[in-house]
Amino acid sequence: MFVRHGQFVPAAARRGSVMPAIAIAFLVCGALLALVLNQYWLSGAQEELLTATQAAALAGARELACDDRLKEDFDARHNADHVRQVIEDQSFANQVAGPLTAKLEVHLARVTVDPETGQQESEESDDDPNAVLVIGHRDRSTSNPVALVGSVFTGRTAADVTVNVEASVSNVIDGVRPVGAGDVPAWPIAILEASPDDRIPSWVNQIEMHQGTDRYRWDAEKHEVVEEPDGLPEMTLTPQGENVATNVYLVNIGTGFDTDQLVQQMRDGWSTSNLEDLNGEFTFAEGPVDLEADSDFDNDAGDELQRQIGQARIVLLYSKVLPGQDGLPMVQTTRFVAARLMAVMGEGKNLQFIVQPAVVATRTAMLDEEALQQGDSQGNPYIYKISITQ
Repeated sequence: MFVRHGQFVPAAARRGSVMPAIAIAFLVCGALLALVLNQYWLSGAQEELLTATQAAALAGARELACDDRLKEDFDARHNADHVRQVIEDQSFANQVAGPLTAKLEVHLARVTVDPETGQQESEESDDDPNAVLVIGHRDRSTSNPVALVGSVFTGRTAADVTVNVEASVSNVIDGVRPVGAGDVPAWPIAILEASPDDRIPSWVNQIEMHQGTDRYRWDAEKHEVVEEPDGLPEMTLTPQGENVATNVYLVNIGTGFDTDQLVQQMRDGWSTSNLEDLNGEFTFAEGPVDLEADSDFDNDAGDELQRQIGQARIVLLYSKVLPGQDGLPMVQTTRFVAARLMAVMGEGKNLQFIVQPAVVATRTAMLDEEALQQGDSQGNPYIYKISITQ
């Protein structure tokens, strides 16, 4: 019988055969780890760049819907240059991802809907644009790429990231509605729409027919009201007083005129709970809306309004005063406008508020989809829907 004995392999030889395998495993694990970490860095950089670019695009879109649009000498091309400057300033002021790029790409366009096809059409233009496309870069051409790890494994030290964001505004609206936790930026106020004569100042006469005085200007950079003309007419709102006709009312929009709720509404706007009786939204799609009214501003709500000099909010216009209940009248509200509070005169029962027209861009505006599909461009000059559309 033969016995076969195994061949003896020295330990040193065995170690030599294992080391290459360990080295290869180390390289594979290192490469995989580098890939995972790099994907994490890239995803984070992409998210930060997107957030910063969205902020820049929204800042530009807000300037497309500016108060200057209400001036008779509004220059769309000059405003387009201003929009580009605002976006550039926003990009370098960004606190999230640092400066986006040394050269930020900005494109302004006019977006319309073809009434025959219902398709959107976009044409790059500085003539009355309603959309802004911002392209944010972090790449090697701008000396701001995303640094990568593990170049010994991947052969790459940096990567490029680019994002496109489009923000647009539209004033073809048919109402307002809170969005999430965002209340409608509106005051519970109704202003007289029109007067048959000039005895009672009204929005149409003083603002839209430019019969009002022009004494104040809103300084957006300093965030203060300056006593000098700016090309926008003003209107004096008189709640009540001796031998003076009322042309402004507080209106009951879901508060029941409860003092605390009125003060909060004057400060924060119309909430979802405020609009419950109106099915969560305020619209004139079915005609005028009658609201309970009160001409007494000599209270905490009036005090809160006085503290908001310089602020711009959506307000209502009313066409007539109707009999009400519990000693309070009703006003028939007809449309939305926006007003900026410029000054407060008098006190107590002799309060007067000086306002001028403003433009408010808000996510809470509701687009009139039917009018948009029909190509109707006649919108509300005071209120714009602002949104990220790409």
